[in-house]
Amino acid sequence: MMDLRPLIVAGLLGVAAQVWAAPAPEDPFFLPPDAKAYILKATGSAPTTQTKLQDLLQALFQKRSEGGLGLVYDNTRTRTVGEVWTEGKANCLSMTAFFVSACRAIGIHEEYAEALNTNHWRKAGGIVRFERHVVALTPAPPRNDLIADFVPELRKRYGTYKVVVLPESRFRALFYSNRAVERLTEGDMEGAREQAQLSLDADPKSSVGWNILGVVLASGADLPKAEEAYRRAMELDHRDGAPIGNMEALLRNTGRAEEAQRYRVLGETVRKKDPYFHAYLAEEALVEGDLGEAQTRIRSALKILPKDPDFLLLAARVRLATGDLDGAIRSLEDARKYADPAEQERYNSKIEGIQGMKGGKVER
Repeated sequence: MMDLRPLIVAGLLGVAAQVWAAPAPEDPFFLPPDAKAYILKATGSAPTTQTKLQDLLQALFQKRSEGGLGLVYDNTRTRTVGEVWTEGKANCLSMTAFFVSACRAIGIHEEYAEALNTNHWRKAGGIVRFERHVVALTPAPPRNDLIADFVPELRKRYGTYKVVVLPESRFRALFYSNRAVERLTEGDMEGAREQAQLSLDADPKSSVGWNILGVVLASGADLPKAEEAYRRAMELDHRDGAPIGNMEALLRNTGRAEEAQRYRVLGETVRKKDPYFHAYLAEEALVEGDLGEAQTRIRSALKILPKDPDFLLLAARVRLATGDLDGAIRSLEDARKYADPAEQERYNSKIEGIQGMKGGKVER
């Protein structure tokens, strides 16, 4: 689960050395005393930073039955450092927070960092999330810095990382932003707004925090303040496509079509790597009968996320509209293959329907 091999970091952006104060018990990054005692015991005999790190990793990921903490990856929610300790589960953000806290507890200089070229889009319920991949960095001059990566398969997919150091304020903002989205997905509007505000309290210049606050406000029908939040997000990061898309939707839904179109044009230049933007445009073109545009857009979406069942279903609809029945069936079969088991039956029925149009039989 863990890769701590030395890595030559391309384009590493440093920050000034920081002096860290131990978080207070109510802080989500507070390391419980029993966790600190466990970590000190596991690493106490190691003579160097490198060996301390290796002993720490072994202790964290070794099975509990063998005396380790038995940490496992779990992306269902973003846990505090204390919850990681008690539950033994964490996503990459929580695991990075725990690891950095553990390193600092034993006197190792550790930084939060972000692997820029691994960011990706994911849909959770009705919310599309742009997920950043965070890692922990141990400065080791004059040798190569050490990167602790808790989702090493991403390195296999993207190759060498371009890593930037994150100030603690920005990392904390991402932590609370994550939790705000989780609350929003659960329908907890009050909790979502609280976490979004905590994100901005940690880093008022976080475009991510302002965008998520805008989504929360829009969901609560406070559209004027949502618009203000989206505009603030765009001012802070003109390359972030999320607030651009959200602003376009808000304006279009309130009848301000001309203004919305300006953000559509802006989105075309900024959101080229957003598969859900292309899928949205494919759906729009299909409804309007522009099948050539629909085909182009859904191909762009699938180029980025080739195994997304919803995209494959949309591809099938586009192909069906063009009269390509065999192509529609192939897209549905792919969608069925990658769909959750509970969803597979609905693809079977759609395939049967098209096979019926052809007068053939379904192959299972």
